[in-house]
Amino acid sequence: MRIFLVGFMGAGKSAIGRRLAKRLGYPYFDTDHMIEEQQEKTIKEIFQDEGEAFFRKLETESLKSFEKLTNSVVSTGGGLVATEGNWEIIKAMGDSVFLDADFEDIKERVMRNDKRPLLQTEDPLKTLTDLYKTRRPIYEKADIIIQTGGSHPADIITQIIRSL
Repeated sequence: MRIFLVGFMGAGKSAIGRRLAKRLGYPYFDTDHMIEEQQEKTIKEIFQDEGEAFFRKLETESLKSFEKLTNSVVSTGGGLVATEGNWEIIKAMGDSVFLDADFEDIKERVMRNDKRPLLQTEDPLKTLTDLYKTRRPIYEKADIIIQTGGSHPADIITQIIRSL
């Protein structure tokens, strides 16, 4: 079984993904980390040097690399499912889980660091709000939707497992 965690930046996909994989005894993958290792650059540097379109292409390539794996948990980048064709790849390979975090939680987590290249704008909060509004309906196409607000990670993982 392949499980793909989707959701907005700062939703907790990596933290939940690592714990979910451990609980299931599956290998864990994070598409953002895979890309950084392959390119030997941070995502921020990739955006600066090659641009967003290049990064989105790398995301799709990383997603396709899971076709040969069976049991695994994959945390995807926040924009991965917004790229045309990526939902179809995920749906063909496994189950998708939308970690639906409260916007206020996301805002607090994301605004405290400068590692998010899409937020390197004059008004990062407006950019964050606009991206959230645009992407939320895309995430809602997931097979499973888990509300994460106020929940302990162990409870979120239990909800995911029960929903699969």
